[in-house]
Amino acid sequence: MHSKLVRSIRRQRSTLENRVARELSAALGEANARAEAAKLVAGLALGLEGDRPESLRRLIRECSRRWLERGAEPAAVDRALASLVLPRAARARSAEADAASALEVQPPGHDAVPVPQPVPDTGQRVREKNNFSALLTVSHLVANSLELKTILATIAEQVREVIQTDECTVFLYDEEEKLLKPKVCDADSFREEIMKVRLQLGEGITGTVALSGRGEIVNDAERDPRAAQVPGTPQESSSLLCVPLLSREKVVGVITLTRTSGGSFEPEDLELATLFAGHCSTAIANARHYEETRAALVELRETQAQLVQSAKLNALGEMAGGVAHDFNNLLSAVLGRTQLLLQRVQEPEIRRQLQVIEQAALDGAETVRRVQEFTRVRSDGYFSTLNLNELLRDVAERTRPAWEAGPRRNGNTIEVEFDLAARQTIAGSASEIRELFTSLVLNAVDALPWGGLIRISTVDEAAEVVVRIRDTGIGMDEDTRQRAFDPFFSTKSERGTGLGLSVARGIVSRHRGSIAVESEPHLGAEFTVRFPAGEARARPQAPPSPGRLPRFRVLAVDDEKPVLDVLADLLRALDQQVDTALGGSAGLERFDQGDYQVVFTDLSMPEVNGWDLTLAVKSRRPDVAVVVVTGWGLQLEEETALAHGVDLLVAKPFSIEDLERALQRVGESLALRDGTG
Repeated sequence: MHSKLVRSIRRQRSTLENRVARELSAALGEANARAEAAKLVAGLALGLEGDRPESLRRLIRECSRRWLERGAEPAAVDRALASLVLPRAARARSAEADAASALEVQPPGHDAVPVPQPVPDTGQRVREKNNFSALLTVSHLVANSLELKTILATIAEQVREVIQTDECTVFLYDEEEKLLKPKVCDADSFREEIMKVRLQLGEGITGTVALSGRGEIVNDAERDPRAAQVPGTPQESSSLLCVPLLSREKVVGVITLTRTSGGSFEPEDLELATLFAGHCSTAIANARHYEETRAALVELRETQAQLVQSAKLNALGEMAGGVAHDFNNLLSAVLGRTQLLLQRVQEPEIRRQLQVIEQAALDGAETVRRVQEFTRVRSDGYFSTLNLNELLRDVAERTRPAWEAGPRRNGNTIEVEFDLAARQTIAGSASEIRELFTSLVLNAVDALPWGGLIRISTVDEAAEVVVRIRDTGIGMDEDTRQRAFDPFFSTKSERGTGLGLSVARGIVSRHRGSIAVESEPHLGAEFTVRFPAGEARARPQAPPSPGRLPRFRVLAVDDEKPVLDVLADLLRALDQQVDTALGGSAGLERFDQGDYQVVFTDLSMPEVNGWDLTLAVKSRRPDVAVVVVTGWGLQLEEETALAHGVDLLVAKPFSIEDLERALQRVGESLALRDGTG
């Protein structure tokens, strides 16, 4: 078939070149247009002769690009390519003209008898032109499109028309499901039934060709034991032609042609179908490369967005941490002095006033803690084993006034629906997880000003427990969705602080999980939270505490004198023997002069900081307990402190109860070391 097409092109070379040149001459000039036409026609013949479909596509693509760059209009380029094929209306006239010129007649006046010439097979010439037209259409489409389904549909249509079949189906192999699935089907009847077919490798004639990688003609297919009946279609005599789609010597699909009208397939049909399959395979490879590249680009953009977000949070965290540290130092002095006065004052009115100050200091400490949530990397205390289904039902009950009573007052209804299928547990902080999901449910309520549905579901996915909270509310545009977790970003005007989702993400991160949101305007939103499944480690049991607080020789070190004084006074109020040092250098010098059992030290100090002082103390006296009292609070990793030799962390602002608990734990630790506990 290829050789016939090549001969046809070379026989009509002059005509084809003239047509192409005529369309390009206005833009390129007569001489350049003829040169370009000659290159194109010669290249087409060489590509077909060598059976190199990729060369044909590259030739068409490069010619199109070159002509456009030199000023040709896109319409002129399309006409130039289309002019390589005779229009359908002209094919019959061409056949008649060929037949009329079949006899070469001598001029009048000659006595010679007309000499009959060989009559060309005009039907064969028309078929060659049809084949060439279809191949050119497919080549042009593959070279200029990455829409796989469109290309495959065009190939199926062209193959069916050129080879004259009743059905043409393109199957692609699904690597995950290990099945051949129809991607497109060009047929007059039973198309839906054919599109539902699923074949394993080696199943049916199509599956056999996919397994062997060799094209095959099966006339009288109903007699072939390998034939598979399409469910829902009548049994009838048919012929099949199947050719594999190859990509990098690997079968990626099959083109299956069917004739149910009694006709048989010929070897020429298989050859032509194989040529179309080459175009089809290239289209599949191009589309898959495009999808892989696009997926990589999307992943790169998401990674860049995460890096930008991380940088923003780090900058904000440093600022918030510095402010929180300074505030904690101030609150330590206020809270400590107030509690000392409460121990000494008995007059009710003064005590009431002092208690107001104490509560204000504690509230201030809570506010600072909320600021530190942005960069908090550890959780308070120990995790527990949690059943998320129970927690989510509890959250729904706690938020019932928001999603039931509130909307009802406005004549609206919000329904909450559950689908709690997860069976695995997680290790986590119940209070934090409850806070997380309460925030998400209240966000969903805010997104339903006219009522709607909130759906809460859980499911086990491998080693994860996945929670989804979906609402049917107003949704978000893409910009809002991308900024949803940014601190201080809110769409609720004066009602919102922009902290809820930022804190929620911090909670999820501390539980080694992930949170994401999908949303479109007017189509609601869905938050997906993933936690690693597991159980909490058993909490270590502390030895029974003695009834009386142990008395230690204590060195207190801080570079802020008001904080140092209140720390020392609170420790003395707990019956401790206390010496003080203002700053890390003075603390180290004082430590070398005394026989101390416990050192309470600040972390952020000039010259010699808390880490340096801890290292020096432990290198001289490993048995001395070091307690770091820091305004960095929850931003400090407990593992980091332990790695520096610290025995215990106490967050500022500290209360007398905090110091009492710290001394109790130090006593228990020292008793265990001495083997007396």
